[in-house]
Amino acid sequence: MADRFVTIATFNDVTEAHILKGRLEAEGILCFLGDEHIVGAQPFYSVAVGGVKLKVTAQDEEEARAILSKIQGGTSEFLYTDDLELAPPMQEHVQARTCPVCGSDNISEEKYNKTVFSISYLLLGFPVPFLSRKFICYNCGHHWKAK
Repeated sequence: MADRFVTIATFNDVTEAHILKGRLEAEGILCFLGDEHIVGAQPFYSVAVGGVKLKVTAQDEEEARAILSKIQGGTSEFLYTDDLELAPPMQEHVQARTCPVCGSDNISEEKYNKTVFSISYLLLGFPVPFLSRKFICYNCGHHWKAK
């Protein structure tokens, strides 16, 4: 037998509806949004169609309403389990570089040769990216190539 869907909330903003839909899906509740495309394409039609409707199955209605009331009341404290595997910080993979002349870390990497990039764009109509791993120090102005 097909599940009956119940509208538990309506929104004038598609983004807000998607955020709460994601929260319910994270809790394992099957839900979908009604009239989201109409309101997304023509936001002024929101009043005419009754807004974006957040719908859940009839058997999950009570649990979904409880979650929404927690979120909208500002008392939601969702505790995550400790068995989640988090991604390592990106800074561990980035090698710290400093200027060899002044020792400053206020540097920038130039990945493309700007001269070749500009000339190829003028002559060919599209840029040809020749890789050139050069660094520039903003404190002393020193340029050097990566080894």
